[in-house]
Amino acid sequence: MKNDPFIIAAFLEAMENSDWVADGTNPLITVSRQIGAQGEEIAARAAELLTEASRGKHPWILVDKDIAERVMESHHLPERIKSFFTEEQAQSIEEHLHGLLGFSTSGAAMIADMTETMIRLARIGHVIFVGRGANAVTAKFPRAVHIRVIGSQERRVERVAAKLGLSPHDALAEVRRVDHQRSQFMSTYFHRQIDDPTPYDLIFNTDRISVEEAAHLIAHLVHSPHFREPEAGKLRELRHQVLGR
Repeated sequence: MKNDPFIIAAFLEAMENSDWVADGTNPLITVSRQIGAQGEEIAARAAELLTEASRGKHPWILVDKDIAERVMESHHLPERIKSFFTEEQAQSIEEHLHGLLGFSTSGAAMIADMTETMIRLARIGHVIFVGRGANAVTAKFPRAVHIRVIGSQERRVERVAAKLGLSPHDALAEVRRVDHQRSQFMSTYFHRQIDDPTPYDLIFNTDRISVEEAAHLIAHLVHSPHFREPEAGKLRELRHQVLGR
């Protein structure tokens, strides 16, 4: 799946032309992954399966670090994303952001901007976030599916060596570096341990399960009428009572 801000523009256009409501009760997926465990491939395939299942009516988009940064650099997309929300919803998003991060230093501006973009897209739904602490950012969203993708160090080193053209020694160093970097990112900004299994709904070991199998299981969970729908229904009812719509 091509990662490009134009995909998000097309996604927003499809949402604008539908009866979809950006109330935070629509399904979304987060994928936390170890380097070399094929998390990106699983996320991309799941997006394809979910879009195909909706017959194009509700397209799914994949948002990773690179596309999130490019979206924020765009002069138009951030404003289009913001246009989906009322003043009350925008205030709620700001409160969510400040409560989640708890800082306002200039050095953290990029993290804050990216997190705000993620929250706004999560409120729309039908988004798959890869990395960047998305499971922590969307922890309160009732229909968020949180995935962790892992694998043995040996297999991950093999994949990284093949993908990046590295020697086994250099690939091992890269795996250890990225694993440490991602762990530090989660603990520094979101005060979570990335390997704690409790925040995740499904954990896939890609030494034992294929990309295709994992993607189909994710799509099955998203489509399940029982997956957190009662929680989403209560939230819809509460917002209807508060907002009168």
